[in-house]
Amino acid sequence: MGEENYNPTRVTLLAKLKKTDNDEAWLEFETIYRGFILSLIVRMGINQQDAEDISQAVLTKVWQKIEDFEYNENKGKFHNWLAAMTRNTVKDFFRTKKNFITGRDSVEYQEQYLDIEEHVLPDIENLAREEWVLHITNLAWDNIKADIFETKREVFKMVSQEVPNKEIAQKLGISEVSVRVYKAEVFEKMRSEISRLNRELG
Repeated sequence: MGEENYNPTRVTLLAKLKKTDNDEAWLEFETIYRGFILSLIVRMGINQQDAEDISQAVLTKVWQKIEDFEYNENKGKFHNWLAAMTRNTVKDFFRTKKNFITGRDSVEYQEQYLDIEEHVLPDIENLAREEWVLHITNLAWDNIKADIFETKREVFKMVSQEVPNKEIAQKLGISEVSVRVYKAEVFEKMRSEISRLNRELG
């Protein structure tokens, strides 16, 4: 998707979200952030089904509490606010879940939660930072790949897989010089797009 077709600015989007009847803004928000929230929950060691339920609960809380977040480019990042919301929702999920299950399942849930509470939740900001880097990198690639011709895309994919330049050149039937040039061009586009997305969505 080219930049001309993708223009979600954080300040504008959050302003829209504060109007609770703005369904279009909410769908835009979900498209941008659901993947980040879900991957962060899965990263905590929570199974996919529970992670889906928790991510939906996080999105619901965001909808309810978005007015509490005040954008300030000199203060906390928005994805850290989301991470804190996710952390609290995970706590609520496990505390509620154990009230509805009994026997061995109850014990297993309690053990899982205690492990997450002790070893994962205290490190939530670092986890969020790592997942945000992956998330924003994937978004950036999705945004620019349509504007890059196929050979350059293949070079970038193989470079990302740590394939040596010589092998890339042989596979694609191009010179090693071309591989280096294409790699530099794509990385510069990625760097620029990642920087833009971090400013607008971070």
